[in-house]
Amino acid sequence: MFDQIIQRLPELATLEATVTDLERKHTEGQARVQALAVKTAQAKENDLNREALALNRGRKVPKPTEPALAEQLAGAQRDLQVLERRLALANSARALYLAEHHAEILGLLERAHRAEGAKVAAAATEALGALAAYHLAEDSARNLQRLHPAPAQENVGSPESVSVVFGHVNTRNFTGGPQRGVLEGTLQYLISLGAATVVGAVEEGDDDQDAA
Repeated sequence: MFDQIIQRLPELATLEATVTDLERKHTEGQARVQALAVKTAQAKENDLNREALALNRGRKVPKPTEPALAEQLAGAQRDLQVLERRLALANSARALYLAEHHAEILGLLERAHRAEGAKVAAAATEALGALAAYHLAEDSARNLQRLHPAPAQENVGSPESVSVVFGHVNTRNFTGGPQRGVLEGTLQYLISLGAATVVGAVEEGDDDQDAA
């Protein structure tokens, strides 16, 4: 949701894009420094081994490879330090924008919150109507069975060794689902989300907990 709000504020979108890009480059820079550090350390060991072997054999000492890698490592470390400064500045600029435009951004979020709440409420209203029709059919079938029970069929078969007696069967005790009132209460709560609410409001219980 906040990402959608950002796209409606071009300056903030630019700041967010800058921060994201610098974070990516910073991660890549860290990986490059780590890789060069490993290569440089290994090159130093190889250079020492080759030099020792050459001296023992009375041969010319080969040109070391570690200095070139060390130079690359130093450059990568400096680049990473610059990226860290750039990222810190970009984060500061974004934080400043959010502070200066707090009311505007909060207003956009509140409008988006109300719009989404209206969608939920509309869907819940439709579901509540369908649930009422569903329960009406169930109640009608129950009343028909109570007022006009089906004639009992004559038992002409052999007696069963075990008799199983079912109680009143409905959608709750047969399927194990929630009670009708629980379903209706949940849908009514979702319908209430279409009413005006305050984004970021603190419940009294939460406030009391914070105070404790």
